[in-house]
Amino acid sequence: MQTRVLNGRYRLDEPIGEGGMAVVYRGYDLVLDRPVAIKVLRGQFAADASFLRRFEREAQAAARLSHPNIVSVYDVGRDDGTRYIVMEYVPGKTLKQLILEHAPFSLDEAMHIVRQVAAALDYAHQHGLVHRDIKPQNILVDERGFVKVTDFGIAKGLTDVSLTEAGFGMGTVHYVSPEQARGEPATPASDIYALGVVLYEMLTGRLPFDADNPIGLAMQHVHEAPPPPRQFNPNIPPAVEAIILRALAKDPRQRFPTAGALAQALMHWRQYVPGSTPAPPRGGMPPRVPAGRARARGSPPPAGPSSRAGDIGCATWLVGSAILVGIVALVVLAFQLVDLRALTGSDESPNPSPTVAVLAPSPTPAATPSPVVTPTSLPTPTTEPTPSPTPTPEMARVPDLVNSTLRQAEAAAAAGDFQLEVEEVFDNVVPAGTIVRQDPQPGTLAEKGSTVRVWVSKGPEWITLIGLAGKPYTEVLQQLQGLPVTVEKVEEGSRTVPEGYVIRTEPAEQVRNGGTVKVYVSVGDRVRVPDLYGKPYQQAVIELERAGLVVRNVTPMTCEQITASFPSFDCEQFPDGGVVSATLQWNSWVPRGSPINIAFYQKQQNGSQ
Repeated sequence: MQTRVLNGRYRLDEPIGEGGMAVVYRGYDLVLDRPVAIKVLRGQFAADASFLRRFEREAQAAARLSHPNIVSVYDVGRDDGTRYIVMEYVPGKTLKQLILEHAPFSLDEAMHIVRQVAAALDYAHQHGLVHRDIKPQNILVDERGFVKVTDFGIAKGLTDVSLTEAGFGMGTVHYVSPEQARGEPATPASDIYALGVVLYEMLTGRLPFDADNPIGLAMQHVHEAPPPPRQFNPNIPPAVEAIILRALAKDPRQRFPTAGALAQALMHWRQYVPGSTPAPPRGGMPPRVPAGRARARGSPPPAGPSSRAGDIGCATWLVGSAILVGIVALVVLAFQLVDLRALTGSDESPNPSPTVAVLAPSPTPAATPSPVVTPTSLPTPTTEPTPSPTPTPEMARVPDLVNSTLRQAEAAAAAGDFQLEVEEVFDNVVPAGTIVRQDPQPGTLAEKGSTVRVWVSKGPEWITLIGLAGKPYTEVLQQLQGLPVTVEKVEEGSRTVPEGYVIRTEPAEQVRNGGTVKVYVSVGDRVRVPDLYGKPYQQAVIELERAGLVVRNVTPMTCEQITASFPSFDCEQFPDGGVVSATLQWNSWVPRGSPINIAFYQKQQNGSQ
């Protein structure tokens, strides 16, 4: 079978994945000399002009995403009617394959994978892009457990496709959000729901909903509550179950406000309090909240057993809280008015008893009766009232969190009654999981309950070096000079690699940000003349022949002969039999098989020298 090359550049090798929309091939970029993955659209989509416009627009948007947990999109093109996308090739397996092989996952394994997916989603959402098709088939995991999310933005073109059409089959509907199932536009909250389904599946080995057809399955997402995951895996901690069920809330506003908030809840699941993160406002992109807030100061009570009852309970709590806050504010205002009149000497009434008018909201079926404050419920001021003091915030010194682990920092912050906002950064020196810096600085006086921002090391950032061997050194040098690495050139002879081309690099695949890359460059079929000065001539002959040279003559020289040419030669200290010279320069590159003569020092056996 003849190998196909798209646009003279991208070679299609064997298929590695297949879906309703496209076939994915392992391929090779013949220009940049690197392996790639190539997604080729099926014919029915390639003929749809409106779909193609959306497809290209979203693929270009995805290409602008640059995140370590997102598969890079390199190129979008067409060749004789064939539409394709060129992406980063990730060796490993899809999460779906791993689920089929290993589910249920351990808690640590599941958290490690899902937090990386959440980080990728959080980054994409901040850049205005919703994935719309999160499922294990679109999550790639390499041999080290490093995660890459694929198909970013491409799935957006499927929002106009009904549940029964090709490309939106059972595999996708298992993870579809209720609002998508109702035909509403997908939002970042939709991706959070889908990721909740993925985590549910990883920890239980089964999906929360299943049916014989996509329509029935979608209706379950809309109307039915998911079975508690602990029903299938009692080893799941209750706090983790609460996180999963919150991600699977029917109302998008009741889910985590951002994917970053979900990631933080998973990172700190032992401290997770259900409902501790405020819900975003209705509609549009949810607001950005601190990625690492460990907990909120206050939280509404958890929802009831059904989603409807939970909604009513939450609404009742909010209305009641608003009424109570209003009453307290008016009572305080009444005290201040009484004190003010007493201080100004007003004598309109010898015993003033101000009446407080309470503005109550319109009654609703879910609202409870508002309490009534009567004039007699307020205290009568004394003849010598004192003004209400302004409350002074309680202060504390910010603890020193630098070089602590995140768990230690959380404990120290909690002891001082501070909140933590966590951000992860690459660092070549500080070990992963350790605090790099903080704000405010240690010892600063700050209000209790305020936020301390910390930066946690993710360890060194790694730079990929694959595909450099076989390229001209000038091209490789130009490519590496644009990266934060130090390049060290090492010349090496080679019978197979042409002169001036790269033989290999050390390290071969990845280097730390700021690290050194040794680039071994071919000098052609040449050998280096080893520096053998002072070594025994017998050993020198062996090493020269091993290097690929031909030793013709080995000549002894006396002290007088040597000092005649080299007056500074020390006959007393130089070892007997040591090599003193050669006809080829030490460390020079010469053609393989070149002849060489050497001379060695031979001490006189009789008399002084």
